[in-house]
Amino acid sequence: MELTGMRPRLQAGRRLRRIAVALARVRNKDDAAAWLVSYNQWEQDFAGFLDEQSRYADGSVNDAHQRLVKARRMIRRRIREDQLLTFLDEELMAAGPVPSTNNLVESWNGRLRDMLRHHRGLRLIRRLKAICWWCHQHTERPETDAWLAANAITDRRLEDLYKHAWEQSPQGMHETFGIPMRYGTGIDWNDFHTHVEWTSNN
Repeated sequence: MELTGMRPRLQAGRRLRRIAVALARVRNKDDAAAWLVSYNQWEQDFAGFLDEQSRYADGSVNDAHQRLVKARRMIRRRIREDQLLTFLDEELMAAGPVPSTNNLVESWNGRLRDMLRHHRGLRLIRRLKAICWWCHQHTERPETDAWLAANAITDRRLEDLYKHAWEQSPQGMHETFGIPMRYGTGIDWNDFHTHVEWTSNN
């Protein structure tokens, strides 16, 4: 688990890592229920520990164990949105067992990143077309070159998709339609720095 690291120092982190690793061994609804019980027990055992706050010299207060709190928040959200145990979905399992990890997906993503690394310097549209071509060539039964030439995604279509995605983004909605920006969509220098009066050496 990325948030706890491979060898967490704190007992809460070590236990959460064991629970996260156990998720890959969940195979059915009973295993899932047992996993949820173990996670819930972890939350109860370390509730006070995770609620600890640190006060900094500038007077600000923040979570003392930020990474563990972030991990707890992420797992809670996945459970609440029913996205944590999707590999047990009966509709998905109708075609066969679904892996509980995304290693295969990451393997393909890694190959795509490797291909793009070998073709550095391509414009965005050319990179997107290269990804489409690569995915087509690595399907089980790729179509002929003639089919690909006739049905390949065009620059215009990619530009339209990109424009649509931009217009749906917070900054795009602000610049395109004048919709006010929401909080948290920009970086302010003052968020990361403390103002200190300049002291002259004179």
